Amino acid sequence: MSDVAILSAIYDGYDELKPVLPQVGVEVEWIVVTDTPPPAELAVGWTIVHEPRPGVHPNRAAKHPKYEPWKYTDAPVSLWVDASFRVVSDRFAVEATAGLSDEGPIAQFVHPWRDCLFDEATASAQLRKYEGEPVLKQADHYSALGHPEDWGLWATGVIARRHTEAVRELGARWLAETYEWSFQDQISQPFALRETGLRPTALPGNHLATPWLVYEGSARHG
Repeated sequence: MSDVAILSAIYDGYDELKPVLPQVGVEVEWIVVTDTPPPAELAVGWTIVHEPRPGVHPNRAAKHPKYEPWKYTDAPVSLWVDASFRVVSDRFAVEATAGLSDEGPIAQFVHPWRDCLFDEATASAQLRKYEGEPVLKQADHYSALGHPEDWGLWATGVIARRHTEAVRELGARWLAETYEWSFQDQISQPFALRETGLRPTALPGNHLATPWLVYEGSARHG
């Protein structure tokens, strides 16, 4: 069994699979979940999980391994990395998971511009990516349920987790919110975190300025 699983997902050809980078200090398994297996030359070092979800929006289908990585690995710890990022540090796995514990089982980069899901919903409503998604109604729903302003907001492109019971509960709750409301997971995550009594430890820096990763998103991210 590996110490850490690094997981990603690609649906509808949204990104191109990045090469693995051997890690030092921990035994790592690299897993990508996809509806279309990549070419053999890109798949070197990856465990490919072919999991098409007909009838499910690709952005929603990709949330399953993102929210519930333990369903794809026996490793006790995982690192979710959106497929828009390339890992460029061989110490990423050991450093990003170093602060995890049963008391603090999740770590993420703090959102670089906002700290409130309501502000995130307002910003998201202006983006073509979320056209037709009920982001503002979702935020109103959370407000009506008592979620406070400025409670916190985290970038969800990189998530370090120890697979505790509370983290598993978070994954199930987060997935339910994503199917009931929008697939903008930076809106639903703070609500799901608060409902399950969790709050991520801050990873150093931010997801767009870190020695661990380089952003290489496709034009579809724009």
